[in-house]
Amino acid sequence: MVPNFNFSMMPRKRLLVVITGMLLLAVVFTIAFYEFTLDIARDQIIAPAGSRIDSTSLSKPVVYIGVISRYPPNIIYHGYQPMLDYLTSRTQFRFELKLSDDYGQAVQKLVRGEVAAAFLGSYVYVKAHEEYGVLPILKPLNENFEPFSRSVIITAASSKIFSINDLKGLRVALPSRESFSSIWLLRIELPKHGIRELDLAEIRSFPHHQSVIHNVSKNVYDVGVTREHLVKHLLNKSLRALLCSDPVPTSPIVVAKDYPHDIVEAIKKTLLAVNQSNPDRVMITKGWDREFVYGFVEASDRDYNSLRNLGR
Repeated sequence: MVPNFNFSMMPRKRLLVVITGMLLLAVVFTIAFYEFTLDIARDQIIAPAGSRIDSTSLSKPVVYIGVISRYPPNIIYHGYQPMLDYLTSRTQFRFELKLSDDYGQAVQKLVRGEVAAAFLGSYVYVKAHEEYGVLPILKPLNENFEPFSRSVIITAASSKIFSINDLKGLRVALPSRESFSSIWLLRIELPKHGIRELDLAEIRSFPHHQSVIHNVSKNVYDVGVTREHLVKHLLNKSLRALLCSDPVPTSPIVVAKDYPHDIVEAIKKTLLAVNQSNPDRVMITKGWDREFVYGFVEASDRDYNSLRNLGR
């Protein structure tokens, strides 16, 4: 028989120590749980079922493609690797992802030749071109088969926030501060509406867009900013849009200025063939990230002129 534990039988000093210890453990657990729920990007990369490389692919030279960490690693792998597997099946190379912890690291891997090409955000590309001369080769198309995208300020569908003018005193969730979405909100829209960063109760930058979406939909943060195509299926359901940016050029695939021509031409030729007139496009792009399922067009540096002075 297990004896009942009676706190009243303990000496007062020892009782205070035990209670204090229990309270400290509760606080530590609460903080740890809060941090865990705020950042949903703790998943490990898990290969999707059926994503095997055949024996003929294994004999091909490996080409690494860099990607910035705007999404959690498992989401990037599931959405990007199928496209690289398609490139592997149609070219003389075997393409594999190489993830980076942040925007700067992705650019450095490209400049140092650790990756042959990289997926970069539009504004990050502009900065990387200015500093290192990197060049865009392709840009994805949206659902209207146009090479443009928008950012959007979001709030929970149940919130009482209906305008960007209501943001004073609120908690704001951002993706990386180097992303177009964050720069558009902080340096363009807030000043336009007479709002300073100091007027906000809290600003928190998350490493991934999904973390922003998650925390706004759960009312942990009052508003957030993210890429429109990521939340279109949630608008008027769990989320509501407050304001959208003007269209900007979509995030390009870029290469270093001394890029390997044979690899780049293989990438361009293969992906440009997956276009609106290709009857097999939907089947080919099944499992690809939604950003890429409508195909690509060629990109040039002048396409991004509209972003040159953004945030200066």
